[in-house]
Amino acid sequence: MLRTLAVPALLILAMPLQAQETRFARNLQSGDRLEIRNVNGAVRVTQASGSQAEVIITKRVKRGDGDLVKAILEEERGVMRVCTIYLNRDPNRTTCDGTNSISQRRGDDVEVEMRYEVRVPKGVHLDGKTINGGLTVEGVDTPARLVTVNGSISFDGVGAHDIETVNGAINASFTRAEWTGAVRLKTVNGGITLSLPEGADLTLEGRTMNGGINSDFPITMKGRWGPRSFRGTIGQGGRELRLETVNGGVTIRQL
Repeated sequence: MLRTLAVPALLILAMPLQAQETRFARNLQSGDRLEIRNVNGAVRVTQASGSQAEVIITKRVKRGDGDLVKAILEEERGVMRVCTIYLNRDPNRTTCDGTNSISQRRGDDVEVEMRYEVRVPKGVHLDGKTINGGLTVEGVDTPARLVTVNGSISFDGVGAHDIETVNGAINASFTRAEWTGAVRLKTVNGGITLSLPEGADLTLEGRTMNGGINSDFPITMKGRWGPRSFRGTIGQGGRELRLETVNGGVTIRQL
């Protein structure tokens, strides 16, 4: 009898975790801002076909009380903000402000993955952050800031001006070198691979502590070149591009 009961119990434990989905959608205009604040989970962003911004969150509870973690929507004038919040310290919390950590004093043991699928309208400023997870942005034509701590970042588009991670590589492809202001790509433990269109005119500044520097483009050097830092121009110079890594190389490719 005991052997017969053990089989279905093991089968139940082996079943995949059930996912829960939350959706938020709002119409945004060019110049408005879409902010994403995640904690544990990847964020993927694509271009919306119209003016509606959409954020789809897939929640998977791996351990503990999943009700302690949820995604919420905040709105201000011209701003749509979607964030992951933890309710263990304040079960009545309703805003993105607050501490997102599990209190060890309560003995909570919670592991929840929140995956964000984001569609951003053209011209809407994107500010995307997560802590444990990668960021992927594909085919966007909008100003963007992308930040994570433990994860790689992949960008394919036009308007990113700040791409930063601590533990992960950065792979960025700019289909047009038409950004405003300086573009900064920074990581600590990981390499930077940057792809630029033919005929790009840029002022380039970079640094790597433990890694090489390679470029498909001829670079006119300014001042001392390497081995850990460089400054120069691609083409006629112009728009600023800053690249920085500690443990990893820098590669600049031509599309």
